[in-house]
Amino acid sequence: MASPENRMTVAESTSDSGSALSDELLRQLIAVGQVDILVGLPTLNNATTIIDVVRAIHLCFTRDFPRLRTVMINSDGGSTDGTPELIRGASFTDEDVVQTSHSLRTLHRVVAPYHGLPGKHTALRTVLAAGELAQAKAVVVIDPQGPATTADRVTELIGPVVRSDVEFLAPRYRRHPRDGVLITQLVRPMVRTLYGVGLDEPLGAEFACSGRFASHCLEQDIWNHEAVRFAIDLWLRTEAVAERFSIGQIWRPATTAVGAGTTLREAVHQVVLSLIESLRAHEPFWLKSTGIAELHTWGTDPMAVPEAATWDFQALAEQARHDIGEIKALLEEVLEPDVVARVMDGGAGAAVPLEDELWVRIVYTFAAATRRGRTGIDQLADMFAPLYMWRASAFMSHTARESPAVVQARLNSLCETFQRLKPVLVANWSAEV
Repeated sequence: MASPENRMTVAESTSDSGSALSDELLRQLIAVGQVDILVGLPTLNNATTIIDVVRAIHLCFTRDFPRLRTVMINSDGGSTDGTPELIRGASFTDEDVVQTSHSLRTLHRVVAPYHGLPGKHTALRTVLAAGELAQAKAVVVIDPQGPATTADRVTELIGPVVRSDVEFLAPRYRRHPRDGVLITQLVRPMVRTLYGVGLDEPLGAEFACSGRFASHCLEQDIWNHEAVRFAIDLWLRTEAVAERFSIGQIWRPATTAVGAGTTLREAVHQVVLSLIESLRAHEPFWLKSTGIAELHTWGTDPMAVPEAATWDFQALAEQARHDIGEIKALLEEVLEPDVVARVMDGGAGAAVPLEDELWVRIVYTFAAATRRGRTGIDQLADMFAPLYMWRASAFMSHTARESPAVVQARLNSLCETFQRLKPVLVANWSAEV
């Protein structure tokens, strides 16, 4: 085990590069010493769920890993509802919990203000840095809102990494095929196709990884990038794939869909920037990847298909129609004339399908356009939002009376279209270099 002096040298070096490890947290981690398992709990106003989550983690430690050295790190983003105090009170001994808090003002000095959970990337970096400092074999991040978080489910998440069966473990959810439209219509088929991996949930708050992967991530320059404030979930997964770490999936209770707490436009904007950030970071890998490797899944498949989410797709279609008309001139600068003509002729109505091939060509054209530099990525993301709104509303309209099996077949067909047209993106992306 490294000496305290060596530990402090490592920690100070990490702090110099912008880590969220405070002096107080460093002192506590040095007192904890080397551990086998480190569970990170990033929080922000999670008072309603946090006690049960903390107790589940503690029971997991004491019941299922009694011979291993364990620690939980609570990295709080400035809660005003007493979350840190509840965590402290829920611990059985002072050694059960190590806490660190970073104010929003401090975070704003690290990155620009943004939508979504404040400080999520900084909280995750804190957890990974703490794992490296403590030489943890397994680093696990638990969702503080964790639906139905139990000790068994925490143990399931830790186990495969502790046993060295896998180095990155992502959640997998049993969803209705009409649920999570932003995932099913854009993120999942694009990541599966470009990275050649059967990853069901490219986004998600929870994951488990090896200490080796945690250290690898800390060495990358992603943390100071503008898009990292909402790209971190996707980047962690694609980084594991691109750098050929062994990866797998684990069944988890269904969680809130991407974009919760933000408007649809904000969610689309964030996801588009996340995808582009990852494509740029892993360009040498995805340009050459072929096929799709299916992943081993741990845990128990809940099997039962939940009810589909319901929302007003007619109103979304009306908004999409209006917005697309407003940006026709901008679309003409990005899309091919025949594509613009088909978009405008379609009228973006919920009853008008945005066919798979046209949709995928639009997605790939926007992705390649980020290489040209003539239109800023933020503006491209804003322009893309109404096109997604059309696709989402049309998909929900046309699948409203279909069985889950038929809808799933549509999703599979969409993935096949993304795969078939991948050479179009590769050619356009490479032509912009």
